[in-house]
Amino acid sequence: MPHRTALKRLATTLAAILLAIVPVGPAAASPAQTGPVTVSPSADGLPGASLFQTMLNWLSQAALWGSLASLLVGAAIWGLSQHAGNSYQAGRGRTLALAGVVGALLAGLAPTIVNTMFSAAH
Repeated sequence: MPHRTALKRLATTLAAILLAIVPVGPAAASPAQTGPVTVSPSADGLPGASLFQTMLNWLSQAALWGSLASLLVGAAIWGLSQHAGNSYQAGRGRTLALAGVVGALLAGLAPTIVNTMFSAAH
């Protein structure tokens, strides 16, 4: 119960701060008065843009290596444990192997997911 009262106090405080910062009612400016905000992501002229791209490529490669290692180690644990009759460790090996598969999928699809979500929201 003490956590609930602390959360209620936090929510009340945050609401009071938000109401103090953001004008509400007729005093609030409408979008027609302020103009729309636009965003056009571009790396043109960004200092070190090629370094950022290279680092992202390296990070993606490291994710793929980690996924491959997880898949191979998990498959080995799964097979050896299944053969030895240790179903608990076989389950853990299967989980590790599937985590490698999911990691590889996410590493490969990450740029597509980000671009698709940005296009959908834009």
